[in-house]
Amino acid sequence: MKNEDRAFLRQYARAVVHMRERHSSKGLGLILGAGVSQPIGFPAWGELVDRIASSPDVQGDHLLAAANGLSDTAKTQMLLQHFRTKRLDQLGYQQSARSLRKIHGEWRRIVQTALYRDAPREAKELNATHPYLSALIGIIAESPMTVTYNFDDTIERLLQFAKNPNGNAYGRGFETVWDAALQPKRDAAVIYHPNGYLPSNLLEYPSENLVFSEDSFADQLIESMAGHHASLLHHLAQTTCVFLGLSLQDETLRHLLRQNARINPGQCHYYIFWRKAGEPRNLEAEKLMQEANFDVYNLITLFLDDSEIASLGRLVTADDADIRHAAEEEGVELRYVYYLTGAIGAGKTTTLSYLGSLMTFEEWTEARNELLGKSWIDLTGPQREEVDDWIQRQFVNKNMALIEKTSGVIAVDRPPLDPLSFSNPGELAAKAEKMMSAFSPGKSNRQVVPGQVIMLDGAASEFEARVIGRHKESTAAVIEDLQKNLRRIYEQTHDVDTSGSSIHYVVKSVAKIIHLGVYRPVDLHARLTQIAKEGLEA
Repeated sequence: MKNEDRAFLRQYARAVVHMRERHSSKGLGLILGAGVSQPIGFPAWGELVDRIASSPDVQGDHLLAAANGLSDTAKTQMLLQHFRTKRLDQLGYQQSARSLRKIHGEWRRIVQTALYRDAPREAKELNATHPYLSALIGIIAESPMTVTYNFDDTIERLLQFAKNPNGNAYGRGFETVWDAALQPKRDAAVIYHPNGYLPSNLLEYPSENLVFSEDSFADQLIESMAGHHASLLHHLAQTTCVFLGLSLQDETLRHLLRQNARINPGQCHYYIFWRKAGEPRNLEAEKLMQEANFDVYNLITLFLDDSEIASLGRLVTADDADIRHAAEEEGVELRYVYYLTGAIGAGKTTTLSYLGSLMTFEEWTEARNELLGKSWIDLTGPQREEVDDWIQRQFVNKNMALIEKTSGVIAVDRPPLDPLSFSNPGELAAKAEKMMSAFSPGKSNRQVVPGQVIMLDGAASEFEARVIGRHKESTAAVIEDLQKNLRRIYEQTHDVDTSGSSIHYVVKSVAKIIHLGVYRPVDLHARLTQIAKEGLEA
C-alpha cells in the first residue's frame, strides 16, 4: 500500500470504513460536477461560454462584452437566441419545430467542439493524465448509479477502458441515461447525466436537450420543486453519495439535498471540498464549514487535494486483507461501535431505524418475551429470573455478532450493561458476575465489545406517555430510577436530551456524534468486571 494511502487511512479511517461497507453492499455512489473534468482540459462554465461566443458560427464576442454582470446561464441564453435568429435568417426558414430541431442540432455541435477542444481524445490518455478518476472507476463500476452533472463522456470512456484496455472486446458494463424516468438495465452500472449528455462521438446518441441556458436551468429548478426529480431524491435516500467537483451554489442541488436532509435525517452523504495541494489550511474555517454543511444538508465534508482523492478511491476498493494489515501496522481502528442507551421510551429503537446507512443491531435477536410488557418492579421472583435469563441470552448473542464484525461503523440498540439497571442494589454484583460468565464462558477469552455510549435522556413523564401507547407498564418514577441507574453504570456517556424534541432532531444529533464527533469507546468489559467486584456506589 502506498505511503500516501496509509497517511489518508490514519486521518480518515472512520469515513473510509463507512464508505467501504457501503461499497461492498452496493450502497455507495458518486455525484460529480465540473471540477472533476477540469484537470484534463475541459473548460469551466465561464470559459465554455467564451469559447462558444468565439466560434465562427456564433460570433458573439460583442454580446458578452455588453453583458457584464450577467450570469453564465444568462449569457448562454443570449448566445443561443443570437445564433438561432441568425441561422433562421441565413436559411430563409420560418420558425417551426423542424427548423428549430435542425438549428438546435447545430448548436449542440458548436457546444461539443468548444467542450472537447483541449481534452484528451483517447481513453488511454484520459486514464493516464487525470489525477484521481482512474482510482474511482472501481467505485463507479459497482455503484447502482453515478450522477454526473457534466455533459462529457469521460466517465463512460474510462469505464470502457478499464474493462477493455486494448479496445478489442465486445460489450459495455454500463448504461448512460439522461432521462430519470427511463428504466435502466439491472446488471449495468448506470451513468446518469441530469443536465444532458454530449459525447465526444455524436454517433453515441447525445441527449436531445442540454441544461445549459437560463430557461433550461429555471425549468430544472421548477421541476425539482414539483417533484419531477423524485428518482434522484430516492437515490439520495437509498445510497450514500460522495459529492465531488461540485459547488453548493447550484440551487437545484441545494434544494434536493435539503429535501433529503429533512426527510431522512439519519442518511448522511460525503462532500469533497477540493483544495490545492500545499496550500495553507484554515482549520477553524474548515470546522465551521463542516458543521454548517452537516446541519443544513447532512453532508460530511472532507477537505482533500487530488492525491488524497485518489487515495480515498484506492482505499474504498482495496482488498479486505490489505486494509486489515495496513490498519494493524498503523494502529488504526476499523470498528466503530456506538451503543444507544436510555430508559424505556427514550426513543432508542426509533432512532436506530433512521440510521439505515450504517450497520445496525436491534435490541433483541428474537421475538420479545411477553413479560417485557410488564413493569420490572411488578414481576415476581421467578418471572424476574426468567426475564433476566432471556435478556442475558440476547446480549450474549448480540455481543458474539459484534465480535465477528471486525470492521464497520455500527449502531447498536442498548449496550450490554443495560440489564444491570433492572436490579436491586444488593443483587447488582452477583448479577454482574453472572453476566461476566455468560459473556466469557469456560476458558474463552471473549470480552464485551467496547464502544461509545450515547445516552438518550429526558423527562421521565414524557417517556411514560410514550410507552403507554406501546402496551408497556412503567411509571414515571420507575423510568426516572432507570435513568439514574444507567448514569451510574455508564460513567462516560455522550448525552442527547430528547425532551420535547422531534425525532428529526434526535436522529440528527446522534448522526452528528457518529460521523463528526471524536470516537471515544468505553472499555465495557473492564466496567462490568469492576461492578462485579465492587457493585455501585449509592
